[in-house]
Amino acid sequence: GVPFETPILGGGEKKPSRYLECNGFLLASAMATTMESVVYRWPPSTARSVLSTVGLARKISSVPVERFAVLRGSVLAYYHHEESYREEKPPARTWELVPHTKVSEVFPYNYGKGGWNPLGERTHSMCWCFTLSWPKKQSDNHHSLQIGFDSEEDAERWHDKIESVVSRLIDEAGLNTSMLKKVNREYTPQGTPTRESAAEEDGDEEVGTWYAVKHINGVRVFMESEEDALRAKEESARMISCVMRGDPQTVFESVWNFESYSHMKSNASFLKVVKQVDEHRRVIHVQFPYRGSGLLRRMMPTRVVLVEATWRQDCDGTFVILFSNHHQVNQYAKTTGGLVPARMNAAVTIAPLKPNFRLKNNYSHECLMTVVMRFEPGGWFETGSIPRIIINADSFFLQSMVDWFISIRERTEQERFVSKPLNIAVTSVAADSAGYKVEQIVKRVTSTAINTLLTSQRQKKEEPSKVTYEPSASGGLNSRLDHKFWSSAGADGLKVRGKNYLQDRVKIPAADPLFDLHRVDLFEFPSPTEHVAPCMDYIKDNPDQFFYVVQLMVPGPPHYSVVAAFTPKDKQECLHSDTPFSRLFRKFIDGTDEDRNDVYKLIPHIVEGSWIVQKAVGNTPAILGKKIRIAYHRGENYVELDHDIASSAMAANIVRLVAGATKTVCVDMCFLNEGHSEEELPEQLIGILRLNRLNLAAAQRVHMKLE
Repeated sequence: GVPFETPILGGGEKKPSRYLECNGFLLASAMATTMESVVYRWPPSTARSVLSTVGLARKISSVPVERFAVLRGSVLAYYHHEESYREEKPPARTWELVPHTKVSEVFPYNYGKGGWNPLGERTHSMCWCFTLSWPKKQSDNHHSLQIGFDSEEDAERWHDKIESVVSRLIDEAGLNTSMLKKVNREYTPQGTPTRESAAEEDGDEEVGTWYAVKHINGVRVFMESEEDALRAKEESARMISCVMRGDPQTVFESVWNFESYSHMKSNASFLKVVKQVDEHRRVIHVQFPYRGSGLLRRMMPTRVVLVEATWRQDCDGTFVILFSNHHQVNQYAKTTGGLVPARMNAAVTIAPLKPNFRLKNNYSHECLMTVVMRFEPGGWFETGSIPRIIINADSFFLQSMVDWFISIRERTEQERFVSKPLNIAVTSVAADSAGYKVEQIVKRVTSTAINTLLTSQRQKKEEPSKVTYEPSASGGLNSRLDHKFWSSAGADGLKVRGKNYLQDRVKIPAADPLFDLHRVDLFEFPSPTEHVAPCMDYIKDNPDQFFYVVQLMVPGPPHYSVVAAFTPKDKQECLHSDTPFSRLFRKFIDGTDEDRNDVYKLIPHIVEGSWIVQKAVGNTPAILGKKIRIAYHRGENYVELDHDIASSAMAANIVRLVAGATKTVCVDMCFLNEGHSEEELPEQLIGILRLNRLNLAAAQRVHMKLE
């Protein structure tokens, strides 16, 4: 019972503690509870790490191995076999839980099993995982550990136990929980990062964990963390960030003028704007030739991507440009001849200086440009395939990405001088050269390809059909969407207009929503479908209850719809009282569409998601009726808001980008009405919808019939 000196695991520091040593690792006698189970581990290897440095393999295997795990006290130990533990042999690996250990939420994970057979087919299996992350590298020389289980119940049980151990360590160390969240960006047990911490950090935002992997032409390239890549089950994203000595508007114009950087050489990419949709949207054709070894360069076919580029400017002056993969890239590649379709999602941000760093007149003479790109080369190089282990995707796009970034930086730099040493022309190839002739051929091919696609789209649009619902046996629609995909959330950290906002412009912490989330459904319709409330079973079964129905119509095909229904906690107070909320809400539900568009507000918040998704969605409140078309429908016991996301190019681009990663995204959507007078203030939330790693494959197909 007497404390003694013992080295802390993973370091040489000593301190008094009540620890015992058994089986080669430390046990805390105060936490004697033991948990044992067979788990899955995704192990790194020395050979794979060496190959990854030269771009020939991923750093982490996509196929797990079985290990026997034992949790005693604050130490997690892995054995190769259960017999090794029973025979009291030393563990193969140990990890110590510390107050700064982060514990992610439990998430499903599909992994390859049994390798590849001679026919090229691969079997898949499902497991349930969560990750542990440390500020410093552990015994396996990595910051994170992903643990997998066959059943969700086992994963939740281990997750809760480890989380309770970490919480106890925080209490024993006398640390401030909010301080840990600020340092570690830790999530609360419900999986929601506290928004107060974001406010305390003076506007700083969570950007995830990135590692510098290489320098190319004087530019540092960062790789997404291994934990995020494992969860996304795809290639890690790459990021470049650099200060540009020019104002944000000038840099943005240089980036958006894509034709200024199109060129055609044997070792460079080719870029062409194939369709100018409007001022904020373009369709772009980009070619990525293989730029690895000389032998493979001659054999490897060029990759082609067709992306939709859209841009917006946030209220803080930041320009955001999004590139999302076009859904017709496969058909487009067939018309180009010899090019392999690839997939690309990217985001570019051009952020101005903070106000206290700007020159007079609030002028930002510098800006920070950040480019994040995720590239899938397609063909034989799908994630987890044998060719992908040998050749990394960086060999296709990374050099082109860096060249494009540097060309923007050089062009911005040269604009500051009276005399420029070189002139970056729109096309640097002479008209009588062979390269110019090849470029003209490519332009004709791409023009023909895009015209073919547009013609087919026009033919499809010329055949509209009126549809009605096919009645179900129960007399109402119910997708029976699993509750794990949806829930409500708290209002912690949200701010709304206060009572005196019109005078002092001060926002106050939001109170809890006045409506409860009743149910969420996910449907797949043959075509975009509005006014679904009359066919919902809860509308028919509860005529005395009032429903606030929100339908999010995802651009298709396929045409998915998320239908969320809210009910008032106190019907009398919400609908018939003389409170600011009730007055404004009655004006909304019984007013005109113009009145509704002026006050209906949405506050989005990405709880979990990649950097690209966070930048795409943002967290700025928006009067949504002025951004997209919303169809309002008033019934006897409901009001329905149908969000036609396809009506806005930017909104459709964002949703398409997020839809491709719904299994890794957790998003909150807060609905409210904006107060414009003292009688309508302070604002109060109507309801909050959380979509947690929504699986679109769980949508219920709704059969339609022609009228």
